[in-house]
Amino acid sequence: MNQQEPRPYRTAIAILGLLAVMGLMSRSMAAEPMALKDANAVFKQWIAAYTARDAEKIMSVFDKTLIYSTQGDADQTYAELKKSYQDFFATKSAPSKWKAIAKEIHAQAGMAVVVSIWEQSQKDDSGHDELVARLRSIDIFRPTKAGWKIVRTINYSEPN
Repeated sequence: MNQQEPRPYRTAIAILGLLAVMGLMSRSMAAEPMALKDANAVFKQWIAAYTARDAEKIMSVFDKTLIYSTQGDADQTYAELKKSYQDFFATKSAPSKWKAIAKEIHAQAGMAVVVSIWEQSQKDDSGHDELVARLRSIDIFRPTKAGWKIVRTINYSEPN
């Protein structure tokens, strides 16, 4: 009988392949689940960037694969949303202020869904803050090397 001897390099390649797959799996499972404080930190970063009229910093909270939906408008990609912020800041002042209130989080190591309320206010004629919009937002986050990033956002109006 002419049996072939096992070739050591085949075994080594199989073991290396298995270790690589296990390494990728453990890295994604090792990410700590997102907490409400983490979501609030991302939202505060967005608010500070909006106040500073900085489209680049606003977009830093989003993943490049983003799909952004707002009730009544067509979905936007990362590039489209970035351009809309750049155009807005180039032509309009940002007199309004935003406040985000994270209400719920449903998290696992590799994904988090955050439900929040966003309130937009601006000064009325007498100088008092007036609520002009209230949105419910559902944001889907995933961990990246740069921290938690939003990959999907769905916004819709709520009564003021």
